[in-house]
Amino acid sequence: MKEIRLFSDKKEPLTAEQLKKKKKAQLGIRAFSCAVFLLAMAGITYLLYPIFKGVGTDGWLESLSERLSGYSGIHGLAVFLLIQAMQVLIAIIPAIQVVGGVLYGWFWGAVASFAGIVLGSLAVWGIVKKLGTPLVEAVISEKHIKKFGFLEDEHKLLLILVILYIIPGIPKDVVTYIVPLTKVKMRDFFLCVMPWRIPSILLSTAFGSNVTKGNYTAAIVFISIIVLIAVIGLSLKDKILERLNKRRKRHDTNSTKE
Repeated sequence: MKEIRLFSDKKEPLTAEQLKKKKKAQLGIRAFSCAVFLLAMAGITYLLYPIFKGVGTDGWLESLSERLSGYSGIHGLAVFLLIQAMQVLIAIIPAIQVVGGVLYGWFWGAVASFAGIVLGSLAVWGIVKKLGTPLVEAVISEKHIKKFGFLEDEHKLLLILVILYIIPGIPKDVVTYIVPLTKVKMRDFFLCVMPWRIPSILLSTAFGSNVTKGNYTAAIVFISIIVLIAVIGLSLKDKILERLNKRRKRHDTNSTKE
């Protein structure tokens, strides 16, 4: 890890050469992100087009199970895992947990989705540990970095991360890029924090699974729960982040006095 304080308010101003290098790095990352996004969209289309081709026509629902059986092999699973991992690397890729429910059912879809998220998070962890703060500053906007400044605080950091992963609307992929620069150990993050993504994954895969089985009442219930949780999360997340940042400042003030 590059020993540079990501959240410091007292950073030395960058020189013209450093600014030029930073802009060049940002352009390269954006180009890479665009390429990965297009590749992921192509993969999602590859997975979904054969399934939803002819939707609404006679016999479509009855023949759906036969179409889905074509994705039970290692090839279809590998494509799905790759896209799910890409979704962690490039946050603009839409979440595809619902697709997991469509392809593999609510349980195995959740297992596959979580496995893909873990793989993507491991990749992010390794890249950030290798390239350090300059990469994070190129990938994450300064606005988001300031919002998550409290992650520099070592006090109950693991508990704070669990809270962030429970709250809907918190950009989990942004947090995944920042965490490797904190004092949290990789083992603790993946064993204690990552599993808290499972509840939301299960809701999404249950929705996808029920839609493909024609259980529209259950699907409506699940999507209603997802929307309700999302609305609550989106309405509270900024207040929670602000409170956590205030808590960090109080803790820093008390530490300075001591």
